[in-house]
Amino acid sequence: MGFTLLELLISLGVITLIGATSLVSFINSRNARDLTTAGQNVLSILRLAQSKTIAGEDNSIWGVRLESSQFVLFRGTTFAGSPSTTAYLLPASLEIANINLSGGGQEVVFQRLTGATAQSGSSDIRVKGLPSQIFSITIDPSGKTYQTGTAPAPTGNRIVDTRHRAFTLGWSIKNSVTLLLTFSDPPNPDVLYPIVMTPLPPRTTFDWSGTVTVGGQPQTLRIHATSITDSNTVLSIDRDCRRNTKKMNIAIDTRNIATYEADCKTVTVGSFGGTMMEP
Repeated sequence: MGFTLLELLISLGVITLIGATSLVSFINSRNARDLTTAGQNVLSILRLAQSKTIAGEDNSIWGVRLESSQFVLFRGTTFAGSPSTTAYLLPASLEIANINLSGGGQEVVFQRLTGATAQSGSSDIRVKGLPSQIFSITIDPSGKTYQTGTAPAPTGNRIVDTRHRAFTLGWSIKNSVTLLLTFSDPPNPDVLYPIVMTPLPPRTTFDWSGTVTVGGQPQTLRIHATSITDSNTVLSIDRDCRRNTKKMNIAIDTRNIATYEADCKTVTVGSFGGTMMEP
């Protein structure tokens, strides 16, 4: 039994329609995947720039430049003339548009110690020719970055982000010898954890991170100097509230810097802690 020409044409038309529909579905699926991936990558690089700035990496501040076809991580106050840049290209189907930052421009630069930015605002990553398919990003003045409409919120009674504090001591740790961590573990005695400070004096850098087990629970933190001069020190303390549950005191050569309460919300500056700043 054969097929008529009309039947063959109808069959060919159905096959073509199915193929075209499948191709459109595949392209839409790929665009959605690329859009989500690109959006998360931009957020990741913005957060990396902030963390590098807070940590004082290379004794500098860091920023991100947003361009239509790429985004660039750079070191320094501006992209122009930066000694260190890393570019991340977007897929050819995507573009960065609607860049709306305070003060205009295309660059987000984060501030030392606080991680805040004067270039708060928003931007869109979108599929070219399809303005309805977008991944919108919000940048708060605090420096927090997130997909628009999904701002991070506290979970339960504990804050889940890293609680960074910076202390401008007003004196130098250049020749200091011992960092002492004292953890409270009632009804048990306090746990003392002395740390020999390296490099040996006189030093221009200091960076310690580690985990101390107190009452069977690990306490993880990082203490490092972003600046050491003959007369001053800026000491940065990162204490993630998801990994610390014990009250803790920090002292250097018996000089009391600060006390962190177990609730992970309250920090009391010690008599030698100088001025404390926080995000």
